[in-house]
Amino acid sequence: MRRREAIIGLGGLLGVSAFGGAPALGQAQAPARAQAPAAAQAPARGESAADIDVETLLKRWEGQSSKLKTLDVAIFRADRVPSFDEIEYYEGRAIFKNPNLAFIDFKKIKQDEQGKPLKKEDGGWDAIHDERIVCTGSEVWQYKSETKQIFIFPLEKDQADKAIEEGPLPFLFNMKADEAKARYDMEMLPPPSATSYMVAITPKLDIDRESFSRASVQLDRSFMLPVRILLVSPDGKSSKDFKMESVKPNVAVQDANFVGKPYDKWKVVRNPGGSAPGARRAPAPASDAPGDPARPAAASAARPAAPPAARR
Repeated sequence: MRRREAIIGLGGLLGVSAFGGAPALGQAQAPARAQAPAAAQAPARGESAADIDVETLLKRWEGQSSKLKTLDVAIFRADRVPSFDEIEYYEGRAIFKNPNLAFIDFKKIKQDEQGKPLKKEDGGWDAIHDERIVCTGSEVWQYKSETKQIFIFPLEKDQADKAIEEGPLPFLFNMKADEAKARYDMEMLPPPSATSYMVAITPKLDIDRESFSRASVQLDRSFMLPVRILLVSPDGKSSKDFKMESVKPNVAVQDANFVGKPYDKWKVVRNPGGSAPGARRAPAPASDAPGDPARPAAASAARPAAPPAARR
């Protein structure tokens, strides 16, 4: 079961992060720090939709996706948790490289007594590490900071691409229009602005319904870059609202990002639920563990419990 959850989680994040395809821009958009969004609501059907049909939109997506070789994206995420009547906030980063390499990292943002996300003096979010998923092409490594556990899921030869394909909206990373139409019902919605499109997506297959019941996606019209994505849970109660802060297509990324590594004092569980040996203690990492590219090395060293940060 955990193996399935990890692969679905990977696919979901891949789909979210790869939604923009790869415009031949040559340089990345300047990052913009997101404010905490209110609970997102999909626009009501029946209003005037954009003057483009789903068929045309899918062809444009396919054309843009075919240009995508790497992707580096920053994400602001708000999770609605109705059972607790609250919203949890996360900041994240995702890096991808064709054909099946991925690095996905999320930190949970602290909140005040009124539930407002907190910032530090330097303007960044006051956050603690939550989860990381690394797809090496042959394995999926899932790091859970709360329990200091690393789950490793071996992938068979035909499963490497499935780790990318399974989950919400994965067809937009090397997307094929015909496959998308076979897998999803899609409907154009009224756009929130003159510079964007909005599309509703409903999964047809059970494998996708395990991840989400419906989605709405806002896309930039010019380059099909993602602006905001709302995923509603299979039971229709909770949701994940993703706001893209910075999308960098076809930038140079280091292969070290896609290598699974043990971490000092973290428990490693290989192939949970499978026939492989069970848990063991991880050895200490190499002394040249990478630092956080967004912060000075000293700041990174001050967080010994966090897994190694991404490399650019």
